[in-house]
This record gives sequence, structure tokens and C-alpha cells, in this order.
Amino acid sequence: MMTMAAFALLAALAGADPGVSATEVLLGQPAAFNGPSAGLGVEMWRGASAAFSGVNDAGGIHGRRIRLRLADDGYDAERAAPAALQLIAKDKVFALFGGVGTPTIVKALPVVLQYNLKESLFYFANFTGAQPQREPPYDKAVFNVRASYRQETKAAVDALAAMGRKRIAIFVQDDAYGASGRDGVKRALKDNGLELVADTTYPRGQKFEAPNEAQVGILKEAHPDAIVMVGAYQGCGGMVRDLRKAGWTGPIVNVSFVGADQMLKLLREEEQRTGLSLSRNLLNTQVVPSYDDVAVPAVRDYRAAIDRYAPALPPIATGSGYQVSQQYTFGSLEGYVSARTLVAVLQKTGPGLTRKRFFETAESMGKFDIGLGTSAEFGPGHHQALDTVWWSYATPEGWKGTRSPASVVR
Repeated sequence: MMTMAAFALLAALAGADPGVSATEVLLGQPAAFNGPSAGLGVEMWRGASAAFSGVNDAGGIHGRRIRLRLADDGYDAERAAPAALQLIAKDKVFALFGGVGTPTIVKALPVVLQYNLKESLFYFANFTGAQPQREPPYDKAVFNVRASYRQETKAAVDALAAMGRKRIAIFVQDDAYGASGRDGVKRALKDNGLELVADTTYPRGQKFEAPNEAQVGILKEAHPDAIVMVGAYQGCGGMVRDLRKAGWTGPIVNVSFVGADQMLKLLREEEQRTGLSLSRNLLNTQVVPSYDDVAVPAVRDYRAAIDRYAPALPPIATGSGYQVSQQYTFGSLEGYVSARTLVAVLQKTGPGLTRKRFFETAESMGKFDIGLGTSAEFGPGHHQALDTVWWSYATPEGWKGTRSPASVVR
């Protein structure tokens, strides 16, 4: 005899949204899985994959396993909308999850909003702190997990100014991502009664090997005592190399999106080749704690999941040239935290899953705990779960977390 719960489930499934069946929730991840920024998409996927694997092995969410369908946009703005559209219209995913980058989401957002208005589609946990998806008209179609670039750049500028380092310059990617970072730095400088002393850029997709003599010259002429970088690991890593080779030894702060682990790997390899010291006074703002901080419950869970499931490269990235060279990374921890945040909402939504019910549940979450030692929060018109900015700094043993960036600058 069929139970009332079974009747309710069948009724819900009769009008189920795309990507939802009795046994599965299908999510779509459009991200960089090839090209010079492939490490960003791969690491985001690794963390999310480990989180979802743990959930699935425990029976899923209300009996549904979570599956990720991937689409490669190569961190190329012109490929972003087609990748999103493929997942939405062809693969019929329930939601988009875990995209990578500002220039890509800027192009994908009109597609997302179109399907949000007609089918209640939403985008969850983009790996970007930019403003467009946090402001009208797109904010209602997106749920962010991480802190914004404005929050990260404010943390960076405030910390540098407190150290007495008030001649601050920038090196940013020449696109929407870099523009968002520049805006954040300028706002933070204004709050401190300061102005930007130099503004340099590099083109998106620049490889580590590319020279930066012109930008180094501009920066040295401005005599900065600190530099904030807003870019990806190859371009920013190459600039760190060239600044240090030119004799500039001041503090350099990158924001979380850079891919700190991938950048430090490139710099360590260069140090071995040249015998130069390149990574001293290198700091990063982060939107998750250090993956070595096992006092944080979510970090312990993340490490256990990565150890158990050992996600390497998804098939879509096997020709990318990117190699997973370390077990734990900031990018994969962000993917894990993002996935666990999504799972918290799915769990509370209940068995009658639809996009509309998910949206209503997310906006009713209020403050909730995902094990970070700081509360996550969603609410009506409040679509960013976390506001905390953490700090890390480069050491001979790798990245270490710190609560006091001033204490690690020499």
C-alpha cells in the first residue's frame, strides 16, 4: 500500500523541474577546465566532487544523489554563455553551480536571468567575488557563498594602511574581473584617505613565462610600498617573479581567485631554477580558512573527504596540461564549502524539490552553521552566505594561515 509520503513524492515529480528525478538532482558546472586557468575549475570541481560523493554515499538528499554535469568555457568570456546555455537548455540541469570567473559570469548572467524569469533557474556558488551578480537585476537569480572582492580588497588595503604602507599600487587583469578589483581597491583607499599611486594591467590568459618589464617600470617609478594584485595564477605569478628579479621586495597581496597554490608552485619551480627568493612578503586574502587549520570542523571534514575520494582530474580536463600536485588547496576547499552550503539548503527544502521551493527555502535559512566557525546566512534579498575574509602568507613550507598580516611582513 502506498504511503502518504510516497503519494506526495509522486505528485511532486509529476510537475518536477528539469534536473530532478526520484533518485537524482543534476547540477551543471560551467567552468575553466582547459587553458591557462584550468587549475581554477579543476580545483573547484575537486572539492565539490568530494563533498557530493560523501553525501551520495550516505544515501543522498531525501533519497536523491547529486550529480554534476560539466561544460568547459576555458575562462573565455565568449564561450561562457554557450556553455551555460548547453547545460540549461540541452542537459536540463536543475541549477548552475560552481562557475569560475568574472568575465565569464558577466556573459552568462543574461542567460541565467532569462531562464530565471521563465523557469525559476538559479546560479549557486560562483567562484568570483565580483559585483554584477550581487546587484540588480541579476542578484535575484544568483546565490553567492564567498565574500566579495570589495570585502577582500578592503581587508587588504586596511591591513596595509594599518602597517603604514600607504603608497599602494595595483596590477590587475585587463577585463571585468580586474575592473571589479580596481574598484574595490579605490573604494578602500578612499575610506583610508588615500589614492592609488600606480595602475598596471595584463591581458587575461597571459602565461607565467610572459615578460612584464613595462609594468615593472611603471610600478618602480611610482615608488609603491605595497602592491595589490587582482588576477589569475599564471599572470600574477609572472609579475611577482619580475618584480622580485627587479629588486622590489615590498609586500604583494593577491585576492583569493588568483589560485594561491598554483601560483606558489610556479614560483617555487622558478626559485629552484634560478636560486632567487621570489615568495617573501607574498600574502593572499582568502574566502575560506587555511586547509591546514584542523581546528575548524569544516576543514577536518574537507580533508577527510579529499583523502577518501581522492578526486583528480575530471575527464573533460584530461588534455588541459594541469596536474593535481597537492592534496589540499584553497580552491578545492572553496568548492567543498560551496557544495556543503548547497546541501544544507537542499536538506531543508525537503523531498518535494522544485526550483521555486529551493529559492524560498534559501531565503528562509537565516543564520546557519556549515562548520567554519562563523555563521553562514541567507535571507530575503540577502544572497551571499559568507562575509569573512581570511589571510594566508607564503612560507618555505607552503601557505600558512594568519590572523595578523602585519606580523608576517618583513
